[in-house]
Amino acid sequence: MKILEVDFMTEGLDGTRYYQVSETVRDKNVLERELASLEAIPDHNSKYLLTMDFEPTVSHNGIKQNNILDWLFR
Repeated sequence: MKILEVDFMTEGLDGTRYYQVSETVRDKNVLERELASLEAIPDHNSKYLLTMDFEPTVSHNGIKQNNILDWLFR
């Protein structure tokens, strides 16, 4: 049995948000591993993948991938 974990979550007035953090997800296997934990969550709250990759914001089936520095300093 594979154990999946989410790095952290927040709860606020706008609901629950789930976050995965990875230095990079340019390797397909790493991207799949990081997304798997978020995809396994059965609810429809916001889910984010934060990386050091400087890529435009992209969505993986509703999971938003953002650069962590942009996310921290917004």
